[in-house]
Amino acid sequence: MTAKYYEAIAEVPADHCLRLQLAPEIPAGPVRVAVIFEGAPSTRPSGQDIKDLLAAMPDVGKDEDFSRPRNQ
Repeated sequence: MTAKYYEAIAEVPADHCLRLQLAPEIPAGPVRVAVIFEGAPSTRPSGQDIKDLLAAMPDVGKDEDFSRPRNQ
């Protein structure tokens, strides 16, 4: 099965209940729905999110396990 993409722009009402009329070429049946929205601008320093993610990752192995021998 080949996934296809359909985009529509909508306004989320105060009750957060969204009704969307899809194009007729989209067949009835199960679909995946993604909601993409603009978040508030971050007040954190640039790059801090990735630094926090990396810091939260568990330590696995030893540094030597991830290094390549140098050609001398």
